[in-house]
Amino acid sequence: MRDPLPFELRRRIRRLRAANPIARARARRSLPRLPPGLARKLPGGGGRHVLLVSLTEDVEQAKLEALLAKALQAHGGRVTVYVFRSSRRSVELFRALGVDELAFYEDVAPPRGDAAAEAERIVAGCTTVHDYKELTYRGARVGRQALSTVVRARHDAAVDVESDQLRREITAAVAVGIEGVHASERLLDGIRPDVLLMVERGYAGLGALSDVALERDVPVVQFGSAHRDDAFFLKRYTRRNRDLQQRSLDEQTWSELLAEGWSDEKDDELRAELDARETGKWFLARRVRHARRRRDPAELRRELGLDDRKVAVLFSHVLWDASMFFGRDLYPDQAAWFVETVRLAAADDRVQWLVKLHPALFWKLRAEGVETEPAEVALLRERIGELPPHVKLLDPAADVANTDLFQLLDAGVTIRGTVGIELPQLGVPVLTAGTSDYAGRGFTVDAETIEDYERNVRGIAELERLSPEQVELAKLYAYGVFCRRPWRFSSFRIEYLPPSDERGVPHLVHLEVADEQQLRAAEDLRAFADWVLRSDDADFTRPAARAWTATRS
Repeated sequence: MRDPLPFELRRRIRRLRAANPIARARARRSLPRLPPGLARKLPGGGGRHVLLVSLTEDVEQAKLEALLAKALQAHGGRVTVYVFRSSRRSVELFRALGVDELAFYEDVAPPRGDAAAEAERIVAGCTTVHDYKELTYRGARVGRQALSTVVRARHDAAVDVESDQLRREITAAVAVGIEGVHASERLLDGIRPDVLLMVERGYAGLGALSDVALERDVPVVQFGSAHRDDAFFLKRYTRRNRDLQQRSLDEQTWSELLAEGWSDEKDDELRAELDARETGKWFLARRVRHARRRRDPAELRRELGLDDRKVAVLFSHVLWDASMFFGRDLYPDQAAWFVETVRLAAADDRVQWLVKLHPALFWKLRAEGVETEPAEVALLRERIGELPPHVKLLDPAADVANTDLFQLLDAGVTIRGTVGIELPQLGVPVLTAGTSDYAGRGFTVDAETIEDYERNVRGIAELERLSPEQVELAKLYAYGVFCRRPWRFSSFRIEYLPPSDERGVPHLVHLEVADEQQLRAAEDLRAFADWVLRSDDADFTRPAARAWTATRS
């Protein structure tokens, strides 16, 4: 296994930010060609001071972030960019685009040995996964972030706290978090920003910066991929909502959608959006859509060997990816949830079960050069053994379209996956094993405890379909996520590329604005800057049917 915690912090972060395709590319050897019309330094204004976190060596990401910084400056904001001085190409790129108010990690980083000793001290009392999850340091949740980091690097969701090797890796990751806390405190003492802007906030080091800011009541805006190639989710985090996924609908957004109600126009827009996703219009969807042909329900049922009994699907997450970021899981780790749910399925042949591994699993493993057996397959072999006839494993690359599969189902099971938004639109109940952005909205079967969840799973044979009112709630929530929430951009274009060790750059960012005049006139960048600089809303929504909330002077 590759060392998940290389000696230099910047390499730790770079290798462990792979959850977000915008953040994972390796550095190019030379600077890309940049529009000369964007080289002039913009003065910014007296608006909010934004600290843009760019701890990366990827010049494609830096190019995108430099454009966002200039948009904020053009519309009245002040921007400081937090970078590694050692990431020379990124530093050169920011300066080449006239963004030169920089703060360097090396100037605020504490001595490495002090953090290691402190990590050993605070980890000594941890004996369970829960202990690690609850471990904090000066307000930063360094234990949860360390677990996420190590699980991500191992590509294995099982957390065996009896393993000396795993404890050493977690302790080293906690030390990274402690370094991040001290560096972040010094940084924020000197910069005193009004808001942070960052692409990743869950892993060791970066998570500490986010938490330290939130403890000081400095909001953190996170941007990252939506379901479209031309859109990001923009989320403003505070201590109140810091565990929610970026796609989530804030209570204010949800209340407004409920007040608007459902309509034929919303239905048409949602159907078009989901159809584009399912038919592979977007690269981000194509990479996880493997079906080569469509089937009617009877044909697919025959091919899968299903009879007339009810059909339920365990929709597995990529168990090691972002596994500790969001909400509260009922089980200690996602491996335990996966195994125990399969055990429950195997014990009840009144229901036919498909264990569907996440469609992105093989793609993610290939992208990271992992050639070992997927952890999910090993878990089934080692902890379950041979599956009974009524339980079948559905390969991530199976030639089965979701839209066809969904027509067969009587229930779905997840922790907090997107299927919890998709299936209820068809009247199919989804059982959840943890808190999520959509849990408690009235269209999922949620549980407070492991006992509640297992009782729900054992009751699937008697479970009824959702009511028309629940279906409408599910559609309204899906509309909010897929149609209202994404920020669609046109001032730049992201060209996603297949993974390639030779090329080393999985995406290219193409700037579509050539000069300052186009930058200021771009409607997408204006909407982005207005929301960051003049709103306190948790969600960027499109179109905003209301004025921005009160702006700080």
